Amino acid sequence: MNDTVEIPISGTTQVNAVVNVRQGSPRTSAPVLRKLAPGTTVQVFALAAGDAFQGNAHWYRISDSTYIWAGGCGELQTSSQVTSAPMDSQDRAAQLNQVPMVIDMSHGDGVISFADAKNAGLVGVIHKATTGATGKDDAYKSRRDAALSVGLLWGAYHWGTAAPINDQIDNFLGWTGLDQKPDNTTLVALDFESTPGNQMPLADAKAFCTGIQSKLGRRAVIYSGNTLKSGLGSTVDTFFGAHRLWLAQYGSHPTVQSSWTTFWLWQYTDGESGPTSCRSVPGIVGDSRKRLDCDYFAGNAATLAEEWAS
Repeated sequence: MNDTVEIPISGTTQVNAVVNVRQGSPRTSAPVLRKLAPGTTVQVFALAAGDAFQGNAHWYRISDSTYIWAGGCGELQTSSQVTSAPMDSQDRAAQLNQVPMVIDMSHGDGVISFADAKNAGLVGVIHKATTGATGKDDAYKSRRDAALSVGLLWGAYHWGTAAPINDQIDNFLGWTGLDQKPDNTTLVALDFESTPGNQMPLADAKAFCTGIQSKLGRRAVIYSGNTLKSGLGSTVDTFFGAHRLWLAQYGSHPTVQSSWTTFWLWQYTDGESGPTSCRSVPGIVGDSRKRLDCDYFAGNAATLAEEWAS
């Protein structure tokens, strides 16, 4: 639960230095979603008390769950009417019944038309790229090109196993092409889930994320549910908490492990289990039983695009 003390306000401020947009809480240890350049004007919805930096503990909440340090901003220009930011709890039920903005998939999911999917409201696709040290999804490259050609956001995930970590990193970066042509547009993610007989240890998950950050200069998103919750228990792990969480939980009340205050992305259904929701996307068939993994993002398409590969 987020115990941040806030005072609702409404106004705008202009950033006068490069500032980090922090996810989940006004803390210097919270994940950085993106950076704002000097001169950027942002809407402010609340003044929050957080970590002190250079003697200033004031922060601004600029969306439902993102904060910037007030010391990096100019004078707040307040408006006469207080306007609440769109709240996740208010919008979630309605958004879950719309075509999801994000889906994740692998070669086992059929695709008819990415263009039809985009026209229906899909914004981004996270596709399986690799598994372990040698597994490669043979649909990854052709689908990447097809999705990008119609303007969809593209992401790649690696299913972690017990194989040597350096081999897994090489497999992932090699198959996605990020070893030869690194970009700042492809979301990268580690799939840390139960893999009986071939389980990636928690320490190896850290090593994989460390290796990705070293190679690409940005953190991987971590996909997990009970595997991560069981592995960490009630421990607040600042390493994992600095990475965006892609929560896997098929229920109406998603809960995150103690290292996070909220999820960045929530896989709410595999197309069969989960809350009442939209579970299909025009142009995307899903698996052999027409099931499709759908993901919830607490924001709009523009915000998703800004945060996608940060």
